Amino acid sequence: MALLEVRNLTMKFGSLLANSDVSFDVEEGTIVGLIGPNGAGKTTLFNCVAGLYKPVEGKVLFDGRDVTGYPSWKMARLGLARTFQVVRPLKE
Repeated sequence: MALLEVRNLTMKFGSLLANSDVSFDVEEGTIVGLIGPNGAGKTTLFNCVAGLYKPVEGKVLFDGRDVTGYPSWKMARLGLARTFQVVRPLKE
């Protein structure tokens, strides 16, 4: 069983369709990348999975539990949180 399952996730902002029927699984211990051009919906997808947005359709399952629409603080307590890129030079 996958640790994270996204099933038929759709997110809209008014008439703008940001994510349409997105499905994928992430197995425990794996590293997954998501790539695409600017405006493709990557950040929106992460925000739906992490609980910042509630998708208009579909489900997010974490460790077998339906967590669709959980607020981000509750998702963090379950062990799933979003982090943001730190933009600064790395020390040598």
